[in-house]
Amino acid sequence: MLCKPIDDALRRININEKISGALTILIINVMMFCFIFYFGNSIFNLIEKIYTNYLGEIRELIQNIKNTMGIDIEEILQNNKQVFTSNTFKNGLVVTGQGILSYIVANITVYFFIVDRKLFFRVLNRILPYNVIYTIRKKRDNLREVLKIEVILVFICMIITIIGFLILRIPNAIFLGVVCGILDILPYVGTIIVFIPIIIYNIIIKKYLLVIGLIALYLLLQIVREILELKYLSYKLDIHPLVVLLSMYIGAESFGIIGILVGPIYCLLAKDIIYEENI
Repeated sequence: MLCKPIDDALRRININEKISGALTILIINVMMFCFIFYFGNSIFNLIEKIYTNYLGEIRELIQNIKNTMGIDIEEILQNNKQVFTSNTFKNGLVVTGQGILSYIVANITVYFFIVDRKLFFRVLNRILPYNVIYTIRKKRDNLREVLKIEVILVFICMIITIIGFLILRIPNAIFLGVVCGILDILPYVGTIIVFIPIIIYNIIIKKYLLVIGLIALYLLLQIVREILELKYLSYKLDIHPLVVLLSMYIGAESFGIIGILVGPIYCLLAKDIIYEENI
């Protein structure tokens, strides 16, 4: 999905398909690396700044949590040191190695699919019956509608986040708003990655009113996204909002985050199968 538009643009300027495929993979990987590195570096600098400038406030916050809630964070950390054993380190290396291997295989697979996609389509046309191919092509337009809706929702949430950050006078409001918009592609998980460090930072420096504002902004984003997603998906796909909501929930429970997008697509296919059989 990410590579095809770039590959199409490169081919339009008469670049060889194999070179175009390799350049596309390279561009996507560089963009992802730069984003992850810059975002990770920003989070690290924020944590370092909190630790350096507000060490006394951190200790006071830990003591207040212990006095009011009876939770001794220092004791919990001390007791969990045994978790970080040599076996844990070895298991982490194994998982990391498998992840790197999967990433390499995925890049090679995408490269060949981009370069030889006409060949794959010809093979599918020979293997699958005509009515199945026709149905897939027909549903492709519905999938594009779903993706367009998701892009619109991400853009709307990004604008709301930037405006909210500017009102709350959060430093680097536009940059953080754009990051939230990009991460909003992963509903529930994405924006909270940005909000939690900012909320913790403001708790440490005792700006509790700002913390309440940030929590309210986050809840507003989730409510607006849910309402608009139900409205637009049900309208574009001609499915009742309750069915869309249930399909998103079941999809998320079955397939994880990607299920939020896959659920309505399965629901759409099921609806068409039922109506075709009735006809």
